[in-house]
Amino acid sequence: MNVSRVLHAIVLAGVPLVMTLPCALAQEIPLTSLKIKAGQPAPTSGPRYPMHALGLSKVNRQALWAEGKPPGEATASFLIPSIPEPGFYPADLGFNGGPTVPSAQFHGIYINCAPACWGTPSNFLSDLGKSQMIHITDAYVSAYGYNRYTVGPGVLGTGSLPHVLYDSDMENFAYEVATLLKVSGYNHIFHIYLPPQQDVCFDPVSGVCYSPDNPATFFFCAYHSSVDTPLGHLLYTVEPYQNVPGCQVQAPSPNGLLIDSTADVLSHETFETITDPDGTAWWNNFSLPLFGSEIGDECQNFNFGYGSVRLNGKQYEIQPEYSNILHGCAFTPYGFFWPYE
Repeated sequence: MNVSRVLHAIVLAGVPLVMTLPCALAQEIPLTSLKIKAGQPAPTSGPRYPMHALGLSKVNRQALWAEGKPPGEATASFLIPSIPEPGFYPADLGFNGGPTVPSAQFHGIYINCAPACWGTPSNFLSDLGKSQMIHITDAYVSAYGYNRYTVGPGVLGTGSLPHVLYDSDMENFAYEVATLLKVSGYNHIFHIYLPPQQDVCFDPVSGVCYSPDNPATFFFCAYHSSVDTPLGHLLYTVEPYQNVPGCQVQAPSPNGLLIDSTADVLSHETFETITDPDGTAWWNNFSLPLFGSEIGDECQNFNFGYGSVRLNGKQYEIQPEYSNILHGCAFTPYGFFWPYE
């Protein structure tokens, strides 16, 4: 019999969550929940860096997804940048001097559900880290070795949570898990997976939220951010349940909508965290229509319809990423689209 050992109690939005390290068959063992307490302030010790969302604020993701239209002005023309003939490349990303992530471990933080609830995304991250596609980042981070991005220890959390969480809660979550795992800094990326029906907003007043049941506040599918804490600098992405209209990939997909919808959005946030962890490294400062866009933003199809790409021998349906070397969107650093890895 496998026994899941309780290691730490974590406070998320004032809610103590019992944390356990995933182990074999851990999802079969009930996790202990604790009572709701008063809210806790975010554990900052310095700057809170910008949040960068997949999707723009005040733009209804479901409506755009249904119509296949990009966010922004309704009259604006938009094309995913293809690889052009040599010339001027306004879609290229500009370097703004900030740090990047040449290597990292990924740490999954699974809220109120086993990893299978999101299609076991650590499997995708492992395949991505062993693929040719991840080497699109090489030119941005000035590192070229293999197996630089790997899956590290993850954490399960359970608790009775409010329907809406905020970014301050995500900071607390990442901080407590980093404390538990004794890791921090630019070599660790925390992916926070939220279960179905769990909404999350940037803050209580902005109305910039993931809320698929409320079109008035359904503005993004995920985001990445970072924060300075007493433990050190923390990089994290927030991954709400993405198998919903507005965030789903198009059917049919190689692994079904659950796995591929999670993988598509997760890959977007992972590439952007690697190349622009604090919003101070690589983003477009050349082109007015694309100003502020990161490596994944420029290559989104807004009804999330992509081909099948092979990563480490397994097919996925995910978006391409922008290559400054190729001056266009690609699935490998060599310019091949799918099915090459």
